[in-house]
Amino acid sequence: MSSDEEKLQKFLQENESTKYIRLQWLDYSGILRPDWSMLSRCGFRPSHASVMCFMEHKEAEETYSKCPRMLLSRALESLEKEWDTKVLAGFEIECMLLDKDCEPLNVLDRLNSYQTTAGLRGQTLDIVEEILDNLKDSSIQIYHFHAETHDQIECALSPEPLLLAIDSLILAQETIRTVFVRHNIKATMTPKPLLAGPTNGIHLHMSVDKLAQAQVDNFLAGILSHMSSLCAFGMANFDGYVRIGANAAGAWVGFGTENRDLPVRKISNQHWEFRMLDSTSNPYLFSAAVLLAGLSVLAQKADLVWEDCQVFPNWLDNGERAKYQMNERMPDSLQEALESLKSDAAMNSLIPKDLLDAYIHVKEKDVRMFEKMGDDQRRLRFLEFF
Repeated sequence: MSSDEEKLQKFLQENESTKYIRLQWLDYSGILRPDWSMLSRCGFRPSHASVMCFMEHKEAEETYSKCPRMLLSRALESLEKEWDTKVLAGFEIECMLLDKDCEPLNVLDRLNSYQTTAGLRGQTLDIVEEILDNLKDSSIQIYHFHAETHDQIECALSPEPLLLAIDSLILAQETIRTVFVRHNIKATMTPKPLLAGPTNGIHLHMSVDKLAQAQVDNFLAGILSHMSSLCAFGMANFDGYVRIGANAAGAWVGFGTENRDLPVRKISNQHWEFRMLDSTSNPYLFSAAVLLAGLSVLAQKADLVWEDCQVFPNWLDNGERAKYQMNERMPDSLQEALESLKSDAAMNSLIPKDLLDAYIHVKEKDVRMFEKMGDDQRRLRFLEFF
């Protein structure tokens, strides 16, 4: 395999317009270690290239123990080594379009409902096409895009190996934000962009190969049994829990075939959608936690006690929900999810202590700071970043 320097030189020879390389990472400060195999063009700025980085922490017991991307890389290695299984993934990105005052756009052709052409007859469609062209230049393929609801669009990325899929997600989000802002429109992915209105999520589609059906059930059982803890990683925002409920992240722990009112939607025997995720998360950390939760029980052959629920859970009474083993509610707040994570001995044993302690410390500080703010003050603060 060629050296990192050779990979970089080859890329620069093939992309002569590159003048700048963006070294990017998510969360925690540390020394950057670029993964040059993931070097990509920035389609929205042709003179720039982008590379995601691992993080090295000299003070940690293990050099990379605080790096979410390294944690995911090692989880993928374990899954392939122990079970000869690889993971493909793709992400659905929901975003709302706002004006310079962080209010819904006042335009003649307004996005107004699911998968309609309304809102995609004028400037918005022109901008989306520009985004698609930019993503193509960055070697990122869009599976589809459509109007989602009032002032909201969704872009779904085509499946790739999981680590590469997350790298593509990060670059795609930045592309969407950048291109819209050039047209004086704010494309926000924050979970609660308005005090009343649609919410935004980032949904992870994941498929595994070579696992027998019984093993797939074991894997899913591990994930569902740690659902409240996983929410602490996937919905890492004080206002993220506005999505707990119908047609978002779900109100009850469970799964169902083509059921969008539960945190896990089954699409086929080896393909699921995880809906308890938004743009405020570190998707490397969330995906690593999901894999580790499933991987931890494969050898133990944990039973999938949950039944496939293909009806709306809010239509069911307690007795009917019990038939599906939907006995646990989803957490109602980030603090509740963090408490679940802290008391989850199995999950604590799967994630390096350095990383887990740092993460919980940061998120508990988030809770303390943001609970002091008024709803609109907090909304505007999150809009600055997401």
